[in-house]
Amino acid sequence: MKAVFFDLDGTLFYTLEDIKAALEYAIRAFDGEALPLDDVRRYVGRGLRRALAQAIVEHCPPLRDEGEQELMYQLMISYYKKHPAVHTRLYPGMDELLRSLKERGIFIGVISNKADEIVQEIMEKLSPVAFDYVRGAVPGTPLKPDPAALDAALAMNGIDKGDVIFVGDSAVDAETARRAGVRSIIVSYGFPTKAELEEAGIATGAENVAELARVLSQSL
Repeated sequence: MKAVFFDLDGTLFYTLEDIKAALEYAIRAFDGEALPLDDVRRYVGRGLRRALAQAIVEHCPPLRDEGEQELMYQLMISYYKKHPAVHTRLYPGMDELLRSLKERGIFIGVISNKADEIVQEIMEKLSPVAFDYVRGAVPGTPLKPDPAALDAALAMNGIDKGDVIFVGDSAVDAETARRAGVRSIIVSYGFPTKAELEEAGIATGAENVAELARVLSQSL
């Protein structure tokens, strides 16, 4: 193994409370209600726009037109850009794992469905090491599970698919790795529960960061 790419939400960082705050800021402007954290957990994984759409359906009065939903999206992004890491934190042990990978000369990257500008802010503020590649959602590139973003990162950095492990916490991440033709480790400490992952037919490879570190070290 020469490279490890990580999902961000639920894999590197616990981010639910800051996502919740951004979603609530947007829907409350249109008479929406507070969001249970467990509902936000269900929304995460396929991009902020889709998360907002689900929050509107379940917790907001019907909108008059698509223009209102776009305005809500802009409100959410504006709020999140100003408050990207109020409650967000690395999972326990992730600091040591990332430092260990860097010390061993492993290329590390992030591929996320979160808006790129917010991903960059979180990484700049909270990452304990400099990642070699960081990319969130950008116009023109399909979101995961489409492998386009991961494929582009590998091509740009001259990394062979046989030398990569993709680490994520969801069925979306597992499908991304499968479609990209790279190995994956799906952790069960993130946002989907282990039972939910198993119900979806996803085998989990680590229940905590210490176990993830052990599994990765076997491939070094």
